Amino acid sequence: MYLFTGHRDHKIDGKDRIVVPSTYATAIAGQGGGVVFLVPGCDGPFLEAYPGDVFSRMADGQVPNRFDGDLARKRAFFQTAEKAELNGPGRIAIPKRFLNLFPHGEIRVCGMNTYLELWDPGAWDTHVGGGVGEAGGATVPPKV
Repeated sequence: MYLFTGHRDHKIDGKDRIVVPSTYATAIAGQGGGVVFLVPGCDGPFLEAYPGDVFSRMADGQVPNRFDGDLARKRAFFQTAEKAELNGPGRIAIPKRFLNLFPHGEIRVCGMNTYLELWDPGAWDTHVGGGVGEAGGATVPPKV
């Protein structure tokens, strides 16, 4: 069982890879077969990163998901998914077609319970940060 929480920023290296935070990478290696599936977000400029076993359960229809009963969304989800394997010290390569989402060469890796979201930090501040920060009445949790 996953419980991905918090967020951390990581630079994209010269081989288009990022280091997945060690607590996330350990769980993905142990339970998800060392694989994540990267899928463009449905409501913003980010990627969703599903551990292999979560993605498989979604494919089997065993996990409630964002496209219940919607064939068009199902097509968009599965036809845009890219498999990324953990290698070395928990690194994943970001496919070239997704690099434009991260124009400054940095990715904010955000825990979303059973999956991760990968954001450009500036886009995250615009789309998410304002809803959790002072304008929303709460405080943004510290970077861990």
